[in-house]
Amino acid sequence: MGWLLRYYVFAAACVVVTAVYVGHRVYRGYAAELPDLTQVEQYDTIAPGVTRIYAADGSVLAELAREHRSYAAIDAVPEHLIHAFLAAEDRRFFGHNGLDWRGLGRAVLANLRSGTVVQGGSTITQQVAKGFLSDERTLDRKLREALLSVRIESRLGKRRILEIYLNKIFLGHGAYGVAAAASRYFGKDLDELTLAESAMIAGLARAPSRYSPVTSPERAVARRRVVLHDMFEVGYITAEQLEAASTEPLRLVTPTDVFRLRAPYYAEHVRRAVGDKLGEASVLQDGLQIETPAQLGLGAAAHDAIDAAVRKLDRRQGWRGPVAHLAEETARATFRERAVAEYGADPLSADPLRWRLALVTAVDPKKAQIAVGGIEAVLPLKRMLWAARYDRNATLNDATLGKVNDAIEAGDVLWVRLAQKRRLSIAEESDEGHDPPRGSEAEGAVPEPVKPRPVEPPSPPEIDPESGLQVLELGQTPRVEAALYTLSLDSGYVDAMEGGLDYDRSQFNRATQACRQPGSVFKAIYYSLALNGDHWRMDSVLEDRPYVPEPGEVWNPQNLGQTLDGEVLLRTALIRSLNLPSIRLFQSLGADNVVAWARRLGFTTDLIADRALSLGASCVHIDELSRAFAIFARGGSWVDPVYVRRVVNKRGEVLIDHRSPDDPAVDVAGRLDRLGSLALKGPRQVVDDRTAFLITRLMREVVTAGIGARAGRIGVPVGGKTGTASKATNVTDTWFVGFTSRQITAAWMGDDTYERSLGEEDASYTTAVPLWQQYMTAVVDGVPHDALPRTRPPGLTTRVVDARTGKDVVPGMPSATLYLKE
Repeated sequence: MGWLLRYYVFAAACVVVTAVYVGHRVYRGYAAELPDLTQVEQYDTIAPGVTRIYAADGSVLAELAREHRSYAAIDAVPEHLIHAFLAAEDRRFFGHNGLDWRGLGRAVLANLRSGTVVQGGSTITQQVAKGFLSDERTLDRKLREALLSVRIESRLGKRRILEIYLNKIFLGHGAYGVAAAASRYFGKDLDELTLAESAMIAGLARAPSRYSPVTSPERAVARRRVVLHDMFEVGYITAEQLEAASTEPLRLVTPTDVFRLRAPYYAEHVRRAVGDKLGEASVLQDGLQIETPAQLGLGAAAHDAIDAAVRKLDRRQGWRGPVAHLAEETARATFRERAVAEYGADPLSADPLRWRLALVTAVDPKKAQIAVGGIEAVLPLKRMLWAARYDRNATLNDATLGKVNDAIEAGDVLWVRLAQKRRLSIAEESDEGHDPPRGSEAEGAVPEPVKPRPVEPPSPPEIDPESGLQVLELGQTPRVEAALYTLSLDSGYVDAMEGGLDYDRSQFNRATQACRQPGSVFKAIYYSLALNGDHWRMDSVLEDRPYVPEPGEVWNPQNLGQTLDGEVLLRTALIRSLNLPSIRLFQSLGADNVVAWARRLGFTTDLIADRALSLGASCVHIDELSRAFAIFARGGSWVDPVYVRRVVNKRGEVLIDHRSPDDPAVDVAGRLDRLGSLALKGPRQVVDDRTAFLITRLMREVVTAGIGARAGRIGVPVGGKTGTASKATNVTDTWFVGFTSRQITAAWMGDDTYERSLGEEDASYTTAVPLWQQYMTAVVDGVPHDALPRTRPPGLTTRVVDARTGKDVVPGMPSATLYLKE
């Protein structure tokens, strides 16, 4: 029997050795394929983050992420939130080594009794480990999860594991981690959460979609109650706390989309620019801080000016009909119910200037009765006189309506707002007919400045004397568009960029993406080329005679107003924007030379080198046109528009730095660093400083003595150039690119689709210049400005001459100061 016992002992020993060997090989095989624990240890630095784009004042313009995640250190997580998760997910977290066999057995028994999964067996450590493994649900993956859990426990402390868990867990509606959940559901920071809110967040861990307080509030409240009871059972809270938290009302917040709230055109352009530089993946997951120079106050002023300008022009073109027509009474009743739900019982008193959809209930020739939300109001003929029928083939504006029922009928859905005694905005003021302004030729004559109007409360609403109801005015969604673009001359910072009226309606950024014909604005480009040489000067004489078409040529340009002066000074031709002498100057310079010069100034669009280019017939981008004018105003030095001041990753590393040393937000060390960087690659001189002075001086006179006189009414020195572009007989684009000693602003108005002429009797001085004026009046208010041009370089002389002939001054006749190269 002894030998048999020895045989069994030997066999058992062999089995044990084999099992240990095989187990060791299996363990090593699994362990070799486990993630590097460094990934777990450094999760706070490698975790996907939310990229934020900031305005100059620190306001958030956009939040970009595949996962909405805000990392919070464990010390920043309130104790009751930690206790809620421990009670609901892993009561023995601080007592096990990563695998809770007792908890697993209890979960198995509970699930067997219920016939479904009512408890989970995974510890918090296992849930952390699971996040670093694949999503496959196999025994093989469960073994890896268990091994990784034990490893994590051996390397990381309990609080560090808990920190990773609380920041990595998905809690529904795009929120990853407790900080993101607190913001998403309650609009709070972690330290502001109540006990009930903490229990609600912890209850989401098991099934975020099932227990969502947004889509299933009753189920979420029930789950909150379970978590609170778990906390009471463990001893984390008292019976009084349990009762108070269980009865606390559920108060959720609606997340604010900051992207559309402030400067969406600007933010989207920055997103694209940083994505092109660093990659889309970096933008969406690296938690970047993107600082921009966007001035929100200027952006708001630009939006208001665009809104006033496009609505004015759009009304002048006529009424395109109601938003909808509801023929059935049931449809009308449904609309009124939904309007009350959306706007309230008395919407007009809440925000008098807001446009609202309303239902026409009755119409006669003099007025219409309108239901707005829960109230009735009146729309009289005088508040919709502009609503003559729109005609896409018309070229004249300002037709008027004879009878209300010629435009609308009962059942129509319209845009309306409360009519008040209106003070016209600058963009809505009378243009004193449509004759082009002719500023005084006297040296230094400047139009009287327009002071910004003080902000006053709305006047009392107008009441209809017959019905006693409030009076409305009719509106419509504008079809024409506009853009404003402001660049700081010294820093190159893009202070404001409004690429259209409504980002929700059109995401197309007309300030950077549109390619439009600049019209006479382009004259400044080739006039600067002429002044750059020795042949042409301010007092050079140009022929102002009819254009002689070549055989078979259709093109037959004329001066605005069909004037002919025979001969004019080069100075006069530009400041009055005369087409005929400008074409002759362009031809003498050579189209190819003009294109090459434009390339030197930064234009990248396809400029067609023919005579039509003399009148701006090739399209350009607004930002490139603005840069060219900025080069002139800066004395000839190159400038790149700066949309991104700095980009910093979540580790504090600076990835992009375009900050100006003069930026007040830059500290001393940063200023010295930027000064050193710019000293190595300072701005290059692309235009002779004398040439830049001469063209800037002429554009100053465009405002003081020429066609852009209205722009000078903002109260500080202004230079610039107007432009009106046409296709056949249709006016399609109007411009004013103007500058002060601080900034350059391009204003554009046009028709995206070229469907209709902006107006046969309309041009830049009736559209773009008033738009520019209203906006810039707000921009310059209270800010000191210098003279234009800003500096006078050596090598120039002056002559005072007769403004008409360039000869000696004639007493009683307009004079002009000419600047000439020595």
